[in-house]
Amino acid sequence: MTHDPTRLASYLEGASFPATGGELAGVAASNGAPEETLEALRAFEGDHFDNANAVIEALGQRSS
Repeated sequence: MTHDPTRLASYLEGASFPATGGELAGVAASNGAPEETLEALRAFEGDHFDNANAVIEALGQRSS
C-alpha cells in the first residue's frame, strides 16, 4: 500500500508534535482517514514523531 503524502498531511492536520503513532491515529480518525491509514499509524504506537514529514517518511519506508 502506498500513502499519498498530501492526503497524509491532511489527515494529520491539527496534530500536536511530538506524538506517537497511536496519538496520530486518533487525529487522523477525526480527520476522516481510511481504516488502512489508521492501522498503519497504529503500527507505530511506540514510536515518537517530531513532525508530519517524519510520519510520512516512516509510512513510505514501511510500504516499500
